[in-house]
Amino acid sequence: MTHQERGFTLIEMVVAFAILGLTLTALFAAFENALSRTSHDSRLAEATLLAQSTLARIGSEWPVGSGEHSGTWNEFSFATQEDAQSKDAPLPTRRVSVRVRWLEGRNPRSIDISALRLAPAVAP
Repeated sequence: MTHQERGFTLIEMVVAFAILGLTLTALFAAFENALSRTSHDSRLAEATLLAQSTLARIGSEWPVGSGEHSGTWNEFSFATQEDAQSKDAPLPTRRVSVRVRWLEGRNPRSIDISALRLAPAVAP
């Protein structure tokens, strides 16, 4: 057997597979992180839409000042809160807030959204 007909040695093959294994491990970790982030972003977007639609219900479906509301939708729970009417504001307004909560794996997550709504006038 001449020097030009020589193939790879066992050591060269082991080193090549080790490099390939490390590269694939790094790629799979990057893909897993990207999939996890995509799942998180999707659930956050869904929670935001639920919070916005619940906030829109206050003043249309639920009168302003009618108290707190809560409920669940799919794997999300929501609760509304209304602050006392401001007497110093030029118009009778109340700050209304919605908090949406959900579990992401074992981690509890939440998002809060608030807005001002016109309220019935306070009697002097």
